Amino acid sequence: WEKIPDEWRDHLLQLNYEEMNATPFGRTKDTWPSSLNEFVTTSDKLCLDRTVPEWVKEAEVKLGLGTRGGLSPKKVHEVCRLAGVVKCMCLKTSCQAVIDIGSGLGYLGRCLALECGVSVMGVEAKQELTESAQRMMEDGRRKAPSNLEPCSGIATSCCHGDRLHPPKHGPGNGPSNVSVSLCLDGTAQSCEQMKELLQQSESVGVVRLGVVGLHCCGDLTPYTQKLFLSHPSIRHLVLVGCCYHKMRQPHACGGHFPLSALVKGLMPAQGQRIVSTLALRLAAQETRERWRKQSNGNHSNHEKQMAFRAIAEAVLSAQTRALH
Repeated sequence: WEKIPDEWRDHLLQLNYEEMNATPFGRTKDTWPSSLNEFVTTSDKLCLDRTVPEWVKEAEVKLGLGTRGGLSPKKVHEVCRLAGVVKCMCLKTSCQAVIDIGSGLGYLGRCLALECGVSVMGVEAKQELTESAQRMMEDGRRKAPSNLEPCSGIATSCCHGDRLHPPKHGPGNGPSNVSVSLCLDGTAQSCEQMKELLQQSESVGVVRLGVVGLHCCGDLTPYTQKLFLSHPSIRHLVLVGCCYHKMRQPHACGGHFPLSALVKGLMPAQGQRIVSTLALRLAAQETRERWRKQSNGNHSNHEKQMAFRAIAEAVLSAQTRALH
């Protein structure tokens, strides 16, 4: 609050919740200082169009017996919508397989393999998750139709062990989904391991790959973008980032926030944070559409939730450092 210009504060404090909710959509007042009106108007113009294209809606995938288990309604929406986008991109770029970055329990990969006919290699840092993902994939394949074939137009590859292989034909050689334990953290070691995986795939004929990331947390988003840009065999990228507040800021070694070189050049001197972690968390997780629907009580509850969550995270972080 202390960073808000003095001439703005009294005007903002006089707003009721309905007026405050409309402010991110460009609503201004004649009684406001010109600098505040200009800020609100410019902010509104900078907002990206969040309208979902019709082709994305039409491409949405339906889950079957082998893929719907264990998914919350939110996860079902995300997986079905994103799987359809990935399938379309595979068709457009003639990709033979997809690498799923931060694959977790393999929900998306399982859907791509069993519902879309796309082979997937999941890359996940936590080995216990990769092991669970493999078990769930095996269970899903038992429940899915045994005669599943690669979708028309995709030169699908099969995954065995920790690498991708060229397409095979015949019973039991349909699209696969395997997970490998690898921490993509930007270190020389992880980059070399990822390069090795790609080279292994290329050596057996898999030369056109896609990369997908659903909820790539913090620095995993820019690492995934760099992976896409640095390997010619990767023909498309479908990426949904999250937790931008966890990206390292410029004062940290290899900091990524903000990704824009222009904005980074306008930031304070090295060693200072441009905004607080709490503000970054709010900016990363809340859209203005959702904000507009908030009541007085909703705002109050959200304020408490964010504060308690931040306190809990700070305590756990301090305890973790003490243990190490």
